Amino acid sequence: MSNMGCDKSKIITSTTEWAPYSFCDANINWEGEGRLPFALLILNQRISNKALFTALWKNSSLQVCADGGANRLYDSLNPDERVKFLPDSIIGDLDSLRGDVRSFYESQGVKITKDPDQDSTDFGKCMKYIATHDPPDSFVTAPNVDAALSAKPTRVENPKMKVVALGGFGGRVDQSFHSVHALYVAQQNPGLHRQIYLVSDENITFLLAPGFNILCTPQSALGPCCGIIPVGCASTISTAGFEWNLTNAETKFGGLVSTSNHIVDDVVNVETTEPILFTIEFRKDHE
Repeated sequence: MSNMGCDKSKIITSTTEWAPYSFCDANINWEGEGRLPFALLILNQRISNKALFTALWKNSSLQVCADGGANRLYDSLNPDERVKFLPDSIIGDLDSLRGDVRSFYESQGVKITKDPDQDSTDFGKCMKYIATHDPPDSFVTAPNVDAALSAKPTRVENPKMKVVALGGFGGRVDQSFHSVHALYVAQQNPGLHRQIYLVSDENITFLLAPGFNILCTPQSALGPCCGIIPVGCASTISTAGFEWNLTNAETKFGGLVSTSNHIVDDVVNVETTEPILFTIEFRKDHE
């Protein structure tokens, strides 16, 4: 069993910002506004919300299908649409990829990669591929020539590419839990943490980092229902911007768990001593 990082001795002072709905907003000119690129990972769940899918595809700069996710993409589109929505790659052990779907995407030049590793899931295989598209670290040199000649440049780590996984919940329960596990793995990797968002037709779910978290939650598009769920271990949290706020409260399974809470502000805050799952629904009357 993996260690989910329940270290009671650490002191957390970092601040992390989250803007979950921005990826789904069809009105955003993602590249034109200079936003950092993100990857769309299509998992093996039925694509039923066409508007949500189209917005995610338009805003993303890299599109990857995890094995049977290619079947779901293919089946959600009509023949004229299929040539307009070609993924950059299809990756997995390919035990779920249908023959007709494989033939179509091969004819369109889509890269199909078989990874037979049985110790990793198709989700994990795709994450390894996405990591190859992370921006390289940059180096900052001294401002004048003399100093530059005598000092080594400073290495600056650039943010890792964010990932939106479409179909992260639904279907088999064990696969849904593995999607949550992938969020923890991303925070345990060395260097800056990768933000991964699990998107279904009803919700957006992601793992808040230890420290102070600022969440952009436009009430015109998200909520009101949300949950702060201590998967992995107990955590002490303080919140603001919710109908039922907590102050230095321990949350754990078998104890207090903040489910069926409501956001009451367009920006909410969660301070936590441990990684903790946050989930929020799409507003049902949002167009």
